[in-house]
Amino acid sequence: MNALTALLVLAACRPDTGLVDLLPRMAVAPTTVDFGEIAVPARETAPVFVTNNGRAPLEITARIEGDGTFDVPVSEATVDPSQSLTLDLGFRPTSYLPYSAELVITSNDADNPEVRVPLAGVGVDGPLPDIALDTQTLDFGEVAVGSSVSLFVTLENAGDAPLTLGTLQQAGSGAFELTTDPSNDTLGPRSEVPVVITYRPFGPAGDAGTIAFPSDDPDEPVLELVLLGNGGGDFAYPEAVIDCPATSEPPIWVDLDGSGSTDPDGLALDYTWTLLSRPVGSQEDLLNPTSPVARLFTDLAGPWEVQLVVENTLGTRSAPARCTIDAVPADDLHVELIWDTPSADLDLHLAQNGAALFGGSDDASFCNAGPSWGAAGSDDDPRLDLDDQGGYGPENMNVRAPSNDAYQVRVHYFEEHADDVVNATVRVFSYGTLAWEGQRAMVENEVWDVGIVNWPDGTFGVQSVDNYVAPARSCGP
Repeated sequence: MNALTALLVLAACRPDTGLVDLLPRMAVAPTTVDFGEIAVPARETAPVFVTNNGRAPLEITARIEGDGTFDVPVSEATVDPSQSLTLDLGFRPTSYLPYSAELVITSNDADNPEVRVPLAGVGVDGPLPDIALDTQTLDFGEVAVGSSVSLFVTLENAGDAPLTLGTLQQAGSGAFELTTDPSNDTLGPRSEVPVVITYRPFGPAGDAGTIAFPSDDPDEPVLELVLLGNGGGDFAYPEAVIDCPATSEPPIWVDLDGSGSTDPDGLALDYTWTLLSRPVGSQEDLLNPTSPVARLFTDLAGPWEVQLVVENTLGTRSAPARCTIDAVPADDLHVELIWDTPSADLDLHLAQNGAALFGGSDDASFCNAGPSWGAAGSDDDPRLDLDDQGGYGPENMNVRAPSNDAYQVRVHYFEEHADDVVNATVRVFSYGTLAWEGQRAMVENEVWDVGIVNWPDGTFGVQSVDNYVAPARSCGP
């Protein structure tokens, strides 16, 4: 009897061997969703998680049965084995009444082909934001080429609740510039702010454009302001288009693709990329800023904003297109170190088991950039992903999934290179969220015992101890 025959016989005789069929298995949570009281006509969302606990792709369809004030963004989807899909259900009441419906999810799970999730919510009279502009058109009149004129519109929140703005988006001529930009700001109830726009014509023909003001106003999610200069012109403009990710996992390179930008007459385009903002402490800038595809190294966690302007061979510029990238650590534990001088070399250390500075493999640093703290290749091994030796930083230490323990964070001022006193800043992220940030002045060979990361809580405890001289300065044997 060969080995395959023996295995088949054994499987036939012992049906309880634990062999698992390659089938999908659907699980849905939560089993009910109650939105509670929502002010009319605001819209709120709530997540429902569809998980495939099987070993074959799960095919689902989702629909709402009942009141139309509820909505589901996905009608059909495939969920791979051991993966989950998030359905962000919406509820927008239209009157002051209780509402109910059911989310119905059907699938190819033979044992659990349909799941019904009861939905409930109540429309109430409550405070709401209300966006308004004091004009819908801003006309700059006649402006000579080579000069500029600035005007403003008043942006108002006429409502009784805070108004949160999105990123303002321009279209049309690139001769208009947002001199003050309230993007992503919050306006308090019954408050207003001036928005200054500058018109700087590049040629004698007129210019026209628009600015879109997105917000969380439930009635008017987007207001549009029309811009006119030198009569407005009657031709189409190049359009800058950015294809970029909404998020990144620092430290990582991000590609910014502007090749989808167009010119109405098919003329060739020149590209100008600008990095508008980056997290405090980063020294990074754009790579290939005049190419269709630029690159950006997101070395620190936080928001990054880029802008693209395209110009055709006739010198006609597009309105700027913008993109915001939220750099969120993918590792459960992420520690960043930056400092404020151009030449000094500071080092980040992460220790377990109470290890001393330069205390062997239990002290992760430039000496042990990837020590094994668990089984070979396990997720609780630390990684020094960035080791900066020439000023400013950053350095960062990452652990994908730390074991239950207490981890010591330290900073060592290794070499001053004539920089003398530096101000070091440490940021500790747990589960992708900033848990702590602090700063301390240091001189050469000092050690800062920053604090202890407690896992799995993800909390950070500060150590109120003074800096001290490093007892050792080398990696040792």
